[in-house]
Amino acid sequence: MKLALPLRLIYLYRNLTRNPLRSGLTSAAVALPIMIYVLSMAVVDGFENFLDNSARQLRLAVTQRTSIINPLPEGHRRKIEALDPEKTRLISVCGLRYIGGQRENDPMPLSTLAVDHDTFIASFPEHQLTDEEVDAWLRNKQAIMVGRGTAREMGWKVGDRITIFPSVPPYKLIEFQIVSTLENAQDFVTNWCRRDYLEEELKKYGAPSGNVTFFFVKCASREDLDHFRGAIDAQFAGSLDETRTLDEKTFMNEFVTQQFNLPRNLTILAALTVFVAVMAATNTMSMNFRDRTNEVATLKSLGFGSAFAFSLIQTESLLLCAVGGLVGASVPFVLFTYTPIRNITIPLIQTLEIAPSTCIKAVGMALLIGIVAALWPAWLAVRMKVVSALRSLE
Repeated sequence: MKLALPLRLIYLYRNLTRNPLRSGLTSAAVALPIMIYVLSMAVVDGFENFLDNSARQLRLAVTQRTSIINPLPEGHRRKIEALDPEKTRLISVCGLRYIGGQRENDPMPLSTLAVDHDTFIASFPEHQLTDEEVDAWLRNKQAIMVGRGTAREMGWKVGDRITIFPSVPPYKLIEFQIVSTLENAQDFVTNWCRRDYLEEELKKYGAPSGNVTFFFVKCASREDLDHFRGAIDAQFAGSLDETRTLDEKTFMNEFVTQQFNLPRNLTILAALTVFVAVMAATNTMSMNFRDRTNEVATLKSLGFGSAFAFSLIQTESLLLCAVGGLVGASVPFVLFTYTPIRNITIPLIQTLEIAPSTCIKAVGMALLIGIVAALWPAWLAVRMKVVSALRSLE
């Protein structure tokens, strides 16, 4: 026996609204994990995009061989530049020294790097500085360029004089003047100051100077990148300050994964939340079937076959999970696309962009959860013995 489509839809509606609280909680139990999945995958995608952008810059990162914590002497720059005196293959070498920092009496950390001012522009062309910004950067030793996300959060603007409390010795306040908020840069967060000015400040307090945390080497082509990756390490082999040279993508990936392995941890989190959603939906569908065992038995006794019972339970589960999936995917998409939340800055990733393809995958995953959750109760409905089930009727 078959049930007409309109009657089937009415029957499904009555079943789903029979216990609205349970149905609502089940959809919510699916929506929350799907939301976490969407946000986690957006962060992972953002991290991958960050690494891909790093690869496009054709830069090498040169660090101390044993650990990035150990500094390199600034004299390494001249020796690296000597590998290509004509600068046709090795465009520029820029020394960077991490100083981190924060504002006085403000616990919020800053990401600040002191760089060689004369090679910074050529080494980081993706910042797309204007002629006025370049001129101010080269003329003013106290110049600092702040990420526009940081500037917005701190209320800074071009021309402001600011003080930063470094995260490295000698832990003394250093004054800077903002010459740019990097409106065209892809990096929203990082601040860049001049290393020659930092060196002068360090000498005032007798702090170690003349060192860099690492070098960034800008190459002309992919072939040059591969060539100098080995040539630089060979140049310093056997010296007191041996180097380890990696392409920027590998360097950034290693640096991040050594700290907290963001992609792996978020992938695990997403998998666990999806597993929780499966458990919650399976529990609900099992409870629904148990509450309607006699009803399903009656339908089968009237001539509705096992296929009808199977499809009925599967359809109910799919509808509940589809609602949860749509809510879980659409909420973060709307929030991070059309509301002020989209301006929130995240280290490395900068801004969180949720791709429509990620939302589509999330909804598909919710539907898959619905299918898996209903398998066991649907199978019980197929195997149900009508006579045994009807014996329990009161």
